[in-house]
Amino acid sequence: MIRAEFDKGQVQRALDAEFTALSRRVRLATEQAGRDLVLIPLREMTAAALNSRKLPTAWRGGVFPNGGDPTLSPAFFAYTKAPKIIAAFEEGPTIRPLGGKRYLWIPTENVPRTRGGGRMDPKTLSARVGSFKFVPLKNGGFVAMAAASKSRARARAHRRAGTGKGAIIKRNGEMLAFYILKPQVRLAKRLDVAAIAEKAGASYRISYERAANSQ
Repeated sequence: MIRAEFDKGQVQRALDAEFTALSRRVRLATEQAGRDLVLIPLREMTAAALNSRKLPTAWRGGVFPNGGDPTLSPAFFAYTKAPKIIAAFEEGPTIRPLGGKRYLWIPTENVPRTRGGGRMDPKTLSARVGSFKFVPLKNGGFVAMAAASKSRARARAHRRAGTGKGAIIKRNGEMLAFYILKPQVRLAKRLDVAAIAEKAGASYRISYERAANSQ
């Protein structure tokens, strides 16, 4: 009769060491796969769809549990610091005017920019170019237009004062379209976050198995 005796403490320490090493490999694999399969594709998709440099970098990611506790089932999570903007272009919602207003005033490239970088509001611009003429559109809504000649003297004055960024200088009497008036606007769906997550889930299993079987 052969009887084997084991040092239970030594066996447990060996198992704990193997568990810690394995969990470390799996965590690193999860982090790398998350970046390659989720975070980077999300940033690339956002940059291509929205032509923005800031919004792509608003995507962040991490591994849960974030404390680095040993686990064989870590999870990678991605989130954005601009959730409302991302949700709008992912869902393609309908935007309607607020405060009892009938129309959304959508500025064209002819509307000067303010010091903050945004487009000038209709009230301020009207004081510069005069009253708008509203031309109806075939598909509903209007185009707010004004004669460029009304803005020439004021544009020169604003430039001399250093406040005429984007001032309007056109031929006398030329009518410019400043705003498009719409009762509502339907944003086009430009992002598909769910598709990236689904594709990443199918590919992650390969990364997990490689990490678990590596030494």
